[in-house]
Amino acid sequence: MSRDRESILILGCGYVGERVAAACLSQGMRVIGTTRDEQRAQALGAQGMEAVVAESPLALPNALLSSVDLLLDSIPLVRDASGMQAGQPDWVPVLAGRLPALRWAGYLSTTGVYGDAGGAWVDESFACRPGSARGIERLRAESAWLGSGLPAEVFRIAGIYGPKRNILERLRAGGYKAVQWQPEHYASRIHVDDIVAAVIAAMASPRSGRIVNLADDMPLPHADYASQLARMIGAPAPVILSEEEGELQLSAAMLDFFRDNKRISNRLLHRELLAKLKYPDFRAGMQALL
Repeated sequence: MSRDRESILILGCGYVGERVAAACLSQGMRVIGTTRDEQRAQALGAQGMEAVVAESPLALPNALLSSVDLLLDSIPLVRDASGMQAGQPDWVPVLAGRLPALRWAGYLSTTGVYGDAGGAWVDESFACRPGSARGIERLRAESAWLGSGLPAEVFRIAGIYGPKRNILERLRAGGYKAVQWQPEHYASRIHVDDIVAAVIAAMASPRSGRIVNLADDMPLPHADYASQLARMIGAPAPVILSEEEGELQLSAAMLDFFRDNKRISNRLLHRELLAKLKYPDFRAGMQALL
């Protein structure tokens, strides 16, 4: 197999992964993307990457793994009978010995690993005390990568938005619900294009063991975010619920996401990877979508 260009393996090539793939393809890299779905593999292949259907990374052949220079893990948590589970603690230690040429690995995690901070600013040194199963399992996956002996780093990502992943249509439809927490609960978000730019920058300037928050410059309570965005696009105002009403009317997943109260610091992101974001706040990002 030719080694005249760098190869990147994107595990679980989903919303973020396919956009990282596009950026890598534009740089002339060989891109391999994995999925568990044959139809999805066809869609990935049509974008120019080598698509591989695999139930687990351990099912990938040694010939492929030995050709990989870069690896991005964007495999989501798996829901089973016992709840949300991260597979990384099971397969990362085995996979580590099958990647002889690897010079960089990145894991896409979540700022949910921090848990609640009472509205404080949270940087990468903040102690992780996740209050949700999602956060606990993501932290286990991080530990698997950081303890693998591979040159791995972790990206803790705030709420992702971008094309085909936003609340614009739900706001336009009317009846969108958001909780007005007391005291206000801050949340952070980031446009997918800035996630991709940060990942590409990390590949170019790797630092093994680095953990970096990916968030924009403007934390904002979700109720304020939804209200400002509705006014911005001329949509009906969202229905603002009390905490008690929210507990009764919203899904457990949505409540888990917004129950934690923290403002994500992106100082390290700015210092080491992206001096400026393409979309420093939701207004710039949503204006681009419109």
